[in-house]
Amino acid sequence: MNRRLDFKYFSKTDDEYNVTGILDCYNHAIANGIKSKFGNEVNIYNILAQDITLYMETDDKMNIEDLYTNYFPNQYINSTVYENSSLEMLERFLDEDKIVIINTLHHELEFFTYYKTPYDTTNGMPVHPLSIIHHDNENIYYVENLDLINKDNYSYYKDNKSVGLVRKEYMKPIFDRYLVCITIDIDFNKLDLFTERFFAMLKNYVDLSEKEETIKGINYFYGISVLEKLRELCYANNDLYGAEDYYKFNKKLIDGIKYIFRMRIFMKECLMKLAENKSFIIKNEILDIFEPLIEIWVNFTNTLIKKNMKKQLLLEKSLVEYFDNLIKHEKKLIDFISKLYIRQF
Repeated sequence: MNRRLDFKYFSKTDDEYNVTGILDCYNHAIANGIKSKFGNEVNIYNILAQDITLYMETDDKMNIEDLYTNYFPNQYINSTVYENSSLEMLERFLDEDKIVIINTLHHELEFFTYYKTPYDTTNGMPVHPLSIIHHDNENIYYVENLDLINKDNYSYYKDNKSVGLVRKEYMKPIFDRYLVCITIDIDFNKLDLFTERFFAMLKNYVDLSEKEETIKGINYFYGISVLEKLRELCYANNDLYGAEDYYKFNKKLIDGIKYIFRMRIFMKECLMKLAENKSFIIKNEILDIFEPLIEIWVNFTNTLIKKNMKKQLLLEKSLVEYFDNLIKHEKKLIDFISKLYIRQF
């Protein structure tokens, strides 16, 4: 049987690939695809390390257009997108031993948490990236984030519960409606330059730590300025929402905050891994900086989620203390990263 079916993609004993579960759906799918081809032979942290600079866009009424982390180019991963794909094309890519991710209609897949749930088609059909690792005459084999699996409808490969399987005859009509295949190649020659890119990314994080600008009516905030602006909005009360409805504002805010704190967890792990080979990076310093910061982010996120469940206004005066603490600890992180960048020389 294909070796890709043998790897444990999520388990209590596999800390590295449990950590990748905190990534966004696309990068989590890439992590699973990389493991399916290379096992533990490559350093997944090196390949997927991302900028952690806070980034927010708003319109002139302060409606949040985007809340995320800043994009920093990743030259190790080359992706090729095939629109209007087919089951036959997917099979061919797998037969060629390629890393394959698909985008398809996940609300129609019975093994997903969101199977048959209502969805908004205003911005097009909802799609979701999924790592496909193998196929045979009857089945497609995939790997998904455990949190997104509908366990009541989950069928798995008999020798490995972390690999799901689904019959081709079930998937084909869904694929015929919408399927995009994405093949992933890793440039290992450029990966040799990981340390250079990583510290360029850290320098970028420091350089953008308090930047803000307005271009053609769109406000752009980076780093500490994101937190300061959100703190300011805590005093805006109901005027905060402008033309945007309550649900959309809350979703953007919570989704953005969740991603931001998850990227801090991943950066901590990247630095801890790097510390194994770089004497100027000290693990205890990393923990001293990141652990209290991550705890505040987690508590803040949980508070927002609880307020949202109660249909309460998310940004209001009681949260100012959270922002004060986040600003304080984020400034410590900026100072730590700045010194780390200097130490490498």
